[in-house]
Amino acid sequence: MYYQIEGRMNMKTITFDEDGLTVGKNSYPIDEVEELKITNAPLFATYGILNIHLTNGKNIAAPFPRAAMDKLRRAMHDFEHEQKVRRHSVSSTDEKPEVRKAGTSASNMDPYEELKKLKELLDMGILTEEEFQLKKKQLLGL
Repeated sequence: MYYQIEGRMNMKTITFDEDGLTVGKNSYPIDEVEELKITNAPLFATYGILNIHLTNGKNIAAPFPRAAMDKLRRAMHDFEHEQKVRRHSVSSTDEKPEVRKAGTSASNMDPYEELKKLKELLDMGILTEEEFQLKKKQLLGL
């Protein structure tokens, strides 16, 4: 993902990429951007305003040419999608070590009960198919 909305006159260039958002020379990492919202400038203005709300409570107002509205909306959509993907992958990664840790005590449990639990984790998307197959082989001694 890469979008660049060129600034005109006193407006700064706004750039979206997979790492974050840049307004002029100021960069904001993707995980620090809480919300993006477009607000209208005064009636008949040739610009709109992108409001950027950061997780630290700071708000940035970045004017942009109204002619770039569609491009900005696509950029915002892709940016927010990338944020969701990252949040999901972080939460899945956070859960996986616990799954592995729980699997180390499998010798104390019935291997078939452990497989049922692992299958549930696979169905929920917490484990990958490869991780499930590897653990299955370990539990069944294959």
